[in-house]
Amino acid sequence: MREETATSGVPLKYRAFLSYSHRDSAAARRVHSRLEGFRVDKDLVGRDTAMGPVPRQLRPIFRDRHDFDAGGGLATQTVAALDQAAALILLASPAAAASKPVNEEVRLFRERHPGRPLIPLLLDGEPGSTTRECFPPALREAGDVLAADLRETGDGLQLALAKIAARLLGLPPDDVFRRAERDRRRRARIRHAIMGVLAALAVAATGSALYAWHELKTNEAFLDATLQTASGIVDTAVAQAEQYNVPHGATLALLTQAEGLFDDMAKYGRPTPELRYRKAQMLIQFARNYKILGNAEKEEARALEAWHLMAGLTREKENDLTYQNAFAATDVEVGDVLVAKGHLAEALAAYRDSAAIFDRLAKSDPRNAAWRYNLGISHERVGDVQMAQGDLAAALLSYRAKRDIDADLTTEAPDNNLWRRDLAVALNKIGDVLVAQGNLPEALKSYNDGKAIAVRLADAEIGRTGAQQDLAIFDERIGDVLVSKGDLDGALSAYRGALAIEEHLVKSDPAAADWQHNLSAYQERVGDVLLAQGRFADALASYQASYDARARLAKADPGNATWQRELSVADGKIGEVMVAEGHLAEALQSFRAGLAISAKLADADPGNTDWQRDLSVADVEVGDVLLAQHGQAAALKAYRDAWAIFDRLTRSDPGNAGWQHDYAVTYEKVGDALLAQGNRADALSA
Repeated sequence: MREETATSGVPLKYRAFLSYSHRDSAAARRVHSRLEGFRVDKDLVGRDTAMGPVPRQLRPIFRDRHDFDAGGGLATQTVAALDQAAALILLASPAAAASKPVNEEVRLFRERHPGRPLIPLLLDGEPGSTTRECFPPALREAGDVLAADLRETGDGLQLALAKIAARLLGLPPDDVFRRAERDRRRRARIRHAIMGVLAALAVAATGSALYAWHELKTNEAFLDATLQTASGIVDTAVAQAEQYNVPHGATLALLTQAEGLFDDMAKYGRPTPELRYRKAQMLIQFARNYKILGNAEKEEARALEAWHLMAGLTREKENDLTYQNAFAATDVEVGDVLVAKGHLAEALAAYRDSAAIFDRLAKSDPRNAAWRYNLGISHERVGDVQMAQGDLAAALLSYRAKRDIDADLTTEAPDNNLWRRDLAVALNKIGDVLVAQGNLPEALKSYNDGKAIAVRLADAEIGRTGAQQDLAIFDERIGDVLVSKGDLDGALSAYRGALAIEEHLVKSDPAAADWQHNLSAYQERVGDVLLAQGRFADALASYQASYDARARLAKADPGNATWQRELSVADGKIGEVMVAEGHLAEALQSFRAGLAISAKLADADPGNTDWQRDLSVADVEVGDVLLAQHGQAAALKAYRDAWAIFDRLTRSDPGNAGWQHDYAVTYEKVGDALLAQGNRADALSA
């Protein structure tokens, strides 16, 4: 985004400012989400326009709602956001026309930034109407204003959003609308795919709809094949719905209707083992789709229903290996559901049951690679639960069993990248257990063995971001071990390897929040090593880069507590360097910035002990600097605030040794501050 003046080379913070009445909040949230998720055609990205180079997406867009402050004007944050917005989008309605804050936002934007686009988006009402005016007075003064109409009687949602996007991008509306129309048609195809799939399959298979439905009622083989194919199409439809941001509510409704159709079809056949098996497989697919859509209740219900069907089938046909294999796979699905609900003991039992079945199958036919691979997956799941339960010795055995299976499979099929990656993952998990056990040499060897595989995969799959990310993770793990071993030079090299990979990924897609987050973490690790080496200037540069990345994430998603918390950590890291360099005033400024964030998080969730501890640590950091600056009274207050938090924490969990230690250290600091004030008696009692 370009500035409209040449007063600064710094780009504007927001693509647009969305102005609306609080009565239209639901519509504003929908418009905001759709605009920020609006994807621009690849052939348009990078084109130079009056609004700057065309980006991949229209974000961020400012949407906060602030009323007048006590002085009758807009809140400071709102005015600042207006000044940092490349355009203003007005959600026009009778409520907006009557809203004083909306009118003031429009007036200020027109007055202060006349060269920037002001774009009305009609939600309700009519411009110029005596009873249903939708423009605030400040916009009516502008005369004829070109607006997009969100209503179905006007442009409709897709075309209206395309018009808005075109104005924000500085492109002709037709260029953007072609993309929006393609997207609309694609979504429509997805929405209709599930409902029409059965009839379409029947007609395609036989050439006659009437004959096809007759076959479904009388021909069990045809029924089974149709159900199998239809369930695959449903899976594809759900995946595409996710890819193209179809609302979850719509996809869930389609899934529910599809289940009803499948049930109706299944009633045509007798309850043969084959039909029950097919139904169980469909239920597993539905469970996976409900997981994608975040409906844990339906995911669990479908998985358990499938399990009961398969349990009955395996009892009836205990020698049928296909059913045994499917039953073991269903155990894994049920285990995954139980883990998600926190029921680790029950999940462990399910995973062990699956491992026992796959073990019998693999022994019955050692040449069957699929059964051996599935056995390895069960061992891994068992290990994951054991690790979560703190049973490190058992987890190590489980992960090593997985590693041995993967090693055999990759020896037999060295070109199978899936199995090679699984072997690398197993080595990574073994390394994690060994680190937890304190066996650093063996952990380092396991990580290096895994990295060697990751390097070959990254070379073989150039351009696949997952392979690059795996390699970065190994570099991170290796760096962590080397830090623990005191090899700072080796750790720095490893962390910089991970950092270089993440920088490349971020450049390929600057909007990817996960990569931005990883980038900031590796920058912090590099800074930690540089600080330990006494290279303060270099450490500060790394910490500042980490801070900048986290600040971008926090501004893009202010409600994300993780981003906010990590931003406070970055403030603390910068403060540490400033203290080491003797710049106490700058250190205090950084520590207080982190303290302010920690205080907001702790106030928002007083029951979150991690956030409470963060706040107490920030208080101590501030207190240390104040004491060094001879601000004994202020330091004492900061220490007492920290001590009060640790007092509450230790009372809530007297067995927590970490909190007991922090309590003692903080109480000692209270004594130091009292002694610095000359209050020897109180200091001695502390």
